[in-house]
Amino acid sequence: MATSRREPSGFVSLLLLLAGVLLFWLTVPNLGNAARAATADGPRGTFTAARLVCVGHSGHTTCEWSGTFRSDDGTVETGSVKLYGSGRGTFEAGQTAPAVDVGNAGRVYDPSGSRAWIVTVLLVVLAYVLLVTVARRWGRSRPGGLSGVCPSAPR
Repeated sequence: MATSRREPSGFVSLLLLLAGVLLFWLTVPNLGNAARAATADGPRGTFTAARLVCVGHSGHTTCEWSGTFRSDDGTVETGSVKLYGSGRGTFEAGQTAPAVDVGNAGRVYDPSGSRAWIVTVLLVVLAYVLLVTVARRWGRSRPGGLSGVCPSAPR
């Protein structure tokens, strides 16, 4: 059975390229914060809960506690931060908990670390897969693959 070789759609390739570049642009700058949050790398201190902030979307409500953070040595004092992973029943206003400031503006983390890095890494991998897909589609659609464009490319 003979198969016809169609040239890949330029529009689809453009969409894949834009999606891959956008994902890289959004996720790569956050890799450092994600790694520091996973390892709880930063000044340790105390989070003081002030108020519960809830956001409703798609029939689901997510809540986090907002408050202040003060490092143990007193060098870092931040107001209006949220404790990542805190939920509706975690605190009452005025209660304190140990926390770590990893440098992520507006957010502090539990000293045991965070699993937020998983989503960031998955999105970086997805961006890479999209960009490789575009490169392969583009390379296959040219006679001789990428060797005509890049002399060092394998044949």
